[in-house]
Amino acid sequence: MRIALVADIHSNYFAFEAVLKDIDNREIDKIFFLGDYVFGGYASNETVDLLMHCQNQSQKHLIISGNIDKLITPIEENADWIYPVNKQIYNELGIKRISFLKSLPENILIEEEGISIYLCHNPSEIEVFTLVDSLRREHNIPNMRGLVEISDDMKSDVCIFGHYHLFMDEKVNGKRFICPSSVGMPFNGDPRAQYMILDICEGNISTSRQYVEYDKLKLIEGFDKKGYFEKYDNWSMNMITTILTAHNYIGTQDFRRQAHSGD
Repeated sequence: MRIALVADIHSNYFAFEAVLKDIDNREIDKIFFLGDYVFGGYASNETVDLLMHCQNQSQKHLIISGNIDKLITPIEENADWIYPVNKQIYNELGIKRISFLKSLPENILIEEEGISIYLCHNPSEIEVFTLVDSLRREHNIPNMRGLVEISDDMKSDVCIFGHYHLFMDEKVNGKRFICPSSVGMPFNGDPRAQYMILDICEGNISTSRQYVEYDKLKLIEGFDKKGYFEKYDNWSMNMITTILTAHNYIGTQDFRRQAHSGD
């Protein structure tokens, strides 16, 4: 059994498309999609359409929602803290795509070849990585103490999750924690689209990290065509800089100001 693990696309349709083409060449049996598909750039519509196409292609594929996808609810409730760009993206998604995203489960518990696997976007309020560097997160390390605490309550053999935009494959107390980095917005200093392949054979699991090149210039052109740079300049530049550098410039403005003031 070969399973592709895909997480955190964040509207990066070109990265998503490139990853799916790569998967098509690897004799994959099914795909697990681990959330955060939209509200990250100009191509939320195209990303959801491709995701729905994957679901229609094979009922073996499993799709769960992420925390960013759940912005739909506060947008519909007219929360005053929502970025204007996300309201625009919501309006452009349309009823069919929004209904699809709202229908996705938060988690799924399955069994593959005798191994119980829990799919979620984020396994716990306990951080699974120790934050060493907010900007260059490739320096961050697994939070082993936190993983031990989470493993004590785990009902499954394996927990597969997204959210952190970093790779992880750790064994703790007989449990396995697997995170396949991010397709659309890695934080580990490598700007290529990233995902994992999970191989299950005779009760044994192995993982391999996959890196896929894609045309980032098309992504920038898409932001420009949408007028995002003019209408949402700070948000757009943070998004594009993060995608191009694979360092997290989103929500780190205060951190960067502090670092600059210390120069």
